[in-house]
Amino acid sequence: MKKKGRGAPAPAKPSAFNPAFAGLADLKNSLRLSDLAAGSGLPTASPSASPVTTPAMPAPAGDEALFRTEMADVTPLSPRAASRRLKEAPPPRAWPRPQMPDEDIEALRSLADLVSGRAEFDLTHTAEFVEGQTRGLPPTLMEQLRAGRIPFQDHLDLHGLTLIQSEAAVTRFILDSVAKGRRSVLLIHGRGLGSPDGVPVIKHHLESLLLHGPARKYILAFTTARPVDGGLGASYVLLRG
Repeated sequence: MKKKGRGAPAPAKPSAFNPAFAGLADLKNSLRLSDLAAGSGLPTASPSASPVTTPAMPAPAGDEALFRTEMADVTPLSPRAASRRLKEAPPPRAWPRPQMPDEDIEALRSLADLVSGRAEFDLTHTAEFVEGQTRGLPPTLMEQLRAGRIPFQDHLDLHGLTLIQSEAAVTRFILDSVAKGRRSVLLIHGRGLGSPDGVPVIKHHLESLLLHGPARKYILAFTTARPVDGGLGASYVLLRG
């Protein structure tokens, strides 16, 4: 019997897979192992992934840094321009005040004197009739006083008083009437028929007292009363309010 000798090695068995898909087999094995591990509850190693990095936020800038950022494109003024001062505005034009007519100025002065009590009196009198009014008093007001259309609010009878007594009584009566807000009063002085030589002393002195006495600044006008209120023996007195 012929003995087989050692011959050439047997040819390699061809691979069942194309070498190009060898990697797929490894992936398949890896997936199978992962499924087995998931079924058994064992932790699986996850493929390493590159960590996601969040871009860092810039640190908040201070006021000075923000100001420099905003002013980065601003061109600074030259020293000459920076030192230049703005031209000052001219002062407002002084317009001339309108001139008032002379008659208006005089009327205002008369009114001021009338209110303050410095106005002069215009006096009219005859043997028994007497009338006085401050300059600037409206004529209609004097007409109302003369006609008795301004009712007197109080009266003072001077019969039986001496000259000194009557002077004190009239002054006190007028000041008291002004304090009480009265505008018109009646002074009963008589006609002086019973005086020596028939001269009405108190009546004549009353005229001087109203024009120059202590209560003068409170008196606007006075005039002889109507017959129903005493006639030539009495006088209406209009007081300052």
